[in-house]
Amino acid sequence: MNTSEWSAGENSPLLLMRFEPQVLTEEFGIVFTEDVDELGPLKLAVLERSFGTMGLVRYVDSSMRGTAVYVDEAADLELAHRAVVSEFGLTGQDISWAARTAGLLNAVRDNARLREVLASFGFDVSRAGVRGTASIESGLPLEPLAGDFAGGRFYLCGDAEWERQVLYASAEGQAGLIASSLREALQLVIGLPSWQDCLTCAGGVRIDLTADAAEASELLSLDLPPQDVLLNRLHAAVARSAPEFVFRDETGEYEGLDGSSLPETSPKTGGHVGYGRREASGTIQ
Repeated sequence: MNTSEWSAGENSPLLLMRFEPQVLTEEFGIVFTEDVDELGPLKLAVLERSFGTMGLVRYVDSSMRGTAVYVDEAADLELAHRAVVSEFGLTGQDISWAARTAGLLNAVRDNARLREVLASFGFDVSRAGVRGTASIESGLPLEPLAGDFAGGRFYLCGDAEWERQVLYASAEGQAGLIASSLREALQLVIGLPSWQDCLTCAGGVRIDLTADAAEASELLSLDLPPQDVLLNRLHAAVARSAPEFVFRDETGEYEGLDGSSLPETSPKTGGHVGYGRREASGTIQ
């Protein structure tokens, strides 16, 4: 299709990747042309793929960094998402926003049967309510997402217009990232239901899944990766938690999910760190 025949307004946004057009040209040989529409000047590349026509768009005056991917309104978003991720080798950190994730959050909150099944995995959206204040070191906003049987909470980190990482804070004073996105977090809690017990596992994990796991993945149209893949993702997320995602609430700062302590002293609280959360006074709970 000629770029002059393509319009963002007649297509559906699929995702926003952090790569700028210059990078896509250098790394993948994609040629962008300069154009203008009702939203202003833009750089545009229109490509034909197996799932249909794909438009890569960067509005010159936009404050949002990266390149937006648009697809035909009739395109299968799941198929298109997988194809784009594969073609450009995208990770969760490379995607700022994704249409399928926005739809996934609505599905989790709006489907009563799905909420019931997910609650059996310790991911209960009815327990999302939080008392007191909670924050992370980077200052990114936290949105309570779900809770578990033991009083732990899952949070989405960042602004809603971006692809958000998921943080878990336990009732025992441990917290950290567990996934790059809501999709990966759901794959984890469904496909590795004893994930908290696996934090110190090096690999070779095998946990038999129940019929509820099959039902949940079907309701979410969610593929479940091998458990070793889920475990590796979990370890990688936990490892990148500090320092930006150090969690605190009114009781103080939490230690890492892997049991790692905070630095020996802290300019925010002072005092010496042992195990568990650090209270505001610098003592240990």
